[in-house]
Amino acid sequence: MGALAPKRFKDKYLASSGLYQGLDYETIANKKINDKRPFTLGAKDNGRKVYGLSLKREKDSFILEYASSKTSKRIEGRKSVGGFFKDPDFGGGKGTAGGSDDTAITESLQCYFLSILFNTSATKLDNKNTQLEHLQKQHEQCFTFDKTVRWKVSDLYEKCPEDWLKTDVFIKTANAVYNSPYAKPFKNKKVYFHRGSPYMKAVYDNKKKAALYDKKINNPPIAPGSFNDDKWNPGDIWMSTKSPTEKMPFAEGNKEPMEWTELREAVRDKADNHTLGISLKKTGPTARVTPFNTRQRSHNANTKFSGFTFGKKGDFFSSTDIYLHFNDGGQMQCRATDVTRYWQGLMTGKYAYAGKIGGGNINHYVEKIFNNSIGFNDVKGTQWKETLYRDTDLNKIYKLYTKFINKQKPGTEKQDVLSIEEFKKSADNYIVRGRNASKSFYFAKYMSLLFLDSIGADNKGPKLDELSRVIVRYAMSNTDISTFFIKVS
Repeated sequence: MGALAPKRFKDKYLASSGLYQGLDYETIANKKINDKRPFTLGAKDNGRKVYGLSLKREKDSFILEYASSKTSKRIEGRKSVGGFFKDPDFGGGKGTAGGSDDTAITESLQCYFLSILFNTSATKLDNKNTQLEHLQKQHEQCFTFDKTVRWKVSDLYEKCPEDWLKTDVFIKTANAVYNSPYAKPFKNKKVYFHRGSPYMKAVYDNKKKAALYDKKINNPPIAPGSFNDDKWNPGDIWMSTKSPTEKMPFAEGNKEPMEWTELREAVRDKADNHTLGISLKKTGPTARVTPFNTRQRSHNANTKFSGFTFGKKGDFFSSTDIYLHFNDGGQMQCRATDVTRYWQGLMTGKYAYAGKIGGGNINHYVEKIFNNSIGFNDVKGTQWKETLYRDTDLNKIYKLYTKFINKQKPGTEKQDVLSIEEFKKSADNYIVRGRNASKSFYFAKYMSLLFLDSIGADNKGPKLDELSRVIVRYAMSNTDISTFFIKVS
């Protein structure tokens, strides 16, 4: 949850949960000292534990003097309270949130800040009209959940990372959304905000129904097998003027859109009417609102293939992974995820925050573009699985190694081609953190070599550009069937 906020000591803020619930932070710190309960150095719960000796107020600062053990009376150090972790005794850490992460808390709390703008006479947020008492009045418009339990804004406020409040992230984000053209259909109406609510579940149930319909009528299906919700629409929160109990948010009358394109258009239409998804990123000095998956598809990526490398620098035996490189500075790292069984792509470089693409989804696009499956000469469809490496595959992996080792992207240093005996010796002795990791090396490298072979990565061409384009667009929630949302960053 981050470090303690000195401001909360000064303002006599009350803990809403924990052992000392209802007490102010200064009192809690003094009780922890008397009760010999540890303080944690740093902003994370894994910091070193120390024991308070005294809490001193110096002008507007609160300084904790501490010792290294319960029994020691010797002052080991003195720090501002901002140098200590906000543990469960202050209502932080895991507390009563059941292990909920910061993302769930910040997304949920953003709903309350937005609700002030859309459901009161306020037209601009600042520190004066966003106090806890103002946020609490928005409870009936904000449906934010931790699993099946609806959040109270006091709990959210208590558990929120301090820097989000300190740097006015919620205020800047809410003002940016309210002043954007996408807010116009919602102004002067009662607006509900959702995070993990039944209404938000109904939104994504439309996507699940479309996926089932796709599999029923299309062979192969249009969407990859594990087309995740956030790849269809990465809305972290949703705003809507529809009733929170509505179960068919994109329907016309009683008719729900079932086909992917029909659903895509319905989501776009309803954004101009009553329901809009919002993707949230922590803002910097200013907040910017950007629309994605517009009718003009103005942000469609047009990435091209620029080559591959073994590891980051082209040294085959330095790591288990390979990288596909794109012409815009992005990469996809291909690696094993379960040592010897599962393989996937992870977006890096320019697309570092775009997430993962599973091996099955990579294969889905390989099949569509190259008419074969990774590791096979024919199309396996939903029957495809990663190819496990066995000792009898040594000649196959070695042959692929010799084929691709010096076909890496331009600028990669040429490698010496080892004999099969030298190759096996190097692979057998692959070490990670002092332990032999040869099994992982063989599996990951074999899968990646089979992938390179399936797509003909040694010869650039339009099919490789198309594969790069669809992989990047999948990772960016920008496929042809992904739906409209706005992103605040």
